[in-house]
This record gives sequence, structure tokens and C-alpha cells, in this order.
Amino acid sequence: MEDSAGHREKKGKVLIVDDAPDTLEIIQKLFHYEGYDVLIASTGEEGVKKFEEENPEVILMDINLPGIDGTEALRRIRTINPQQCVVMLTAFATVENAIQALKEGASDFVKKPFENDHLIHIVNQCFEKYKTLREKENLEEEVRRLSITDDLTGLYNHRHFFKTLEAELARLKRQRTSLSLMMFDLDNFKSYNDLYGHLEGDKVLKKMGEIVSHSIRFNVDSGYRYGGDEFAILLIGASVDQAMAIAERIRFFIEQAEFQKKTTVSIGLSEYRDPLDLEGFVKSADDAMYIAKHSGGNRIHTNIAGPVAVEDQKDN
Repeated sequence: MEDSAGHREKKGKVLIVDDAPDTLEIIQKLFHYEGYDVLIASTGEEGVKKFEEENPEVILMDINLPGIDGTEALRRIRTINPQQCVVMLTAFATVENAIQALKEGASDFVKKPFENDHLIHIVNQCFEKYKTLREKENLEEEVRRLSITDDLTGLYNHRHFFKTLEAELARLKRQRTSLSLMMFDLDNFKSYNDLYGHLEGDKVLKKMGEIVSHSIRFNVDSGYRYGGDEFAILLIGASVDQAMAIAERIRFFIEQAEFQKKTTVSIGLSEYRDPLDLEGFVKSADDAMYIAKHSGGNRIHTNIAGPVAVEDQKDN
């Protein structure tokens, strides 16, 4: 297939691993003409290295290679990617060779000298299988992402919060790190919805999700829509003092956001301390949020180790 400029569209990458220069040249030209990007290697070690660097869709590899042989290279490649398509080539096409290659995970087995059309057919089949598998993996990943994500805010959902918190508590106990939990909700959000309607209320919640995502540390902390207008943030490796800076940032940005009327939040913070369990840790942050709200709202309240409040902060 050619693009609008007359260039042949690239299908994907094929890695050829063979120590025979004439074979390399023949296969390289053959698959270059078929529209593939062609990579070459002449030893097993080089083939494994090229595979790791270039991530080709299909590998054509001779069984007899200098250094590690093709079978050992195949084992190493399959250890890295068990689904990698590898077609073995050999001039000694015995049943034993074929069975051994297939046992080690080879996708197919081709005897030298090969027929060009047959080899092209096998590689095209491998490439289509690879594309189908990748599409399936992408679909499964999208389904998984949707299952743990809140549609409106783009944050993780309530169910994923508890799953992640359980894992983080287990890691905290193994590694003796810090973990802080922030819980907050909007002040007087019901009256906002009643006055301006649920569509406007949804805009506020969506903006909350954006503020949370931009305020926490990427690939470290995680934000959740806990339910309704209530949110949670897990702050990994953070003491309550470190978490306070993030909480104040969120409180400030929400207060400054342009909604139909000024909107504020009440934030509760808790740093994990023994002997709290998962439910006790969540209750500690939830209690702090409750105190913040019933102290006038638009403020941060902290619980260090359970029901005793130790700090209260509000920007005036």
C-alpha cells in the first residue's frame, strides 16, 4: 500500500538473525519490498539485543548461530516477551529440530532454502496475529481503565480506592514508609445544585477532578472520586506536613475557580499510624473532614493517629 506521496506504507518491523550474509541480503530485500522495516543481526546475542532495543513484530532466526544458538536466543526472547512471534530458519530441517523449536515457543519453522512466497505468507500471518493480539490487549486495557475510572471527573473510582489503599498499606508495613490520606468535599454543594442545576454541578465536579490531577505528584499520588461530591487522595511516602502543602494548594485553587458562585471545600488529612487498620485510617481522615466542615468549611483539619484533632488551618 502506498500513501498520497507515493511511498510504500510501512507494515511493521522484521528482525532477521542469521550469520549467512547472502541469506541476510535475500531476506532483507524481500521484506523491504513487502513494506516492512528490516533489521538484521548476525549472532544470537546481537539478535536478543536488537529485539530489546527495537521491539520488532516478527523475528526470523536461524537455529545455528555463532555464540548462543537460535534456540537459546529464542528462550531469552520468550522470557522477555512470551508472546513474541519468532520463526526459526534452518538448513537442517529434522523433526527433532522442529519439535524442539516449537517446544521453546517458536511460532513456526521454515527449512532453507525457502520459497519466497511461503516465507512471506508465514511472516504476514505472524504480523496479523501480532496486530490482533495487540488490539485485544489494548481493548482489555481500555475496559480495565474504564472499570476503575469515574467518567465525570477522570479520577479513579470508589472501588479502586479501597483496592489501592489495601495495597499501599501492605507496602507501607513492608518498607516502613509514610502514607497520608486526604478526604474532602464541597461546602454547600446540594444548595449549589438546587440553585444552578445538575449540569452546572457536574461542571464543578469535573473541574474538581482537573484540580486534583494537576495538584498531586504524577505517577506517585492518586486521586479518587469517593462518592457524590466527596474526593480522596492517597499521598505516597508523604508525612502529614508534606500533605498539608498539597491540601492547601487544592483548597486555594478551588476557592479561586470561576463557578456560578464562590465554591469552597472542607479537607481532612490523616497520616497512617499503627495500630490503625484500613477502615480506621479512612475514618480518621473522614472525621477530620467532618470537623473541618462543621468548623465553618473552607479549611484543612488534620488527624495524626485517629480521633484526636491536632491541627486546623484556614487561609483568610
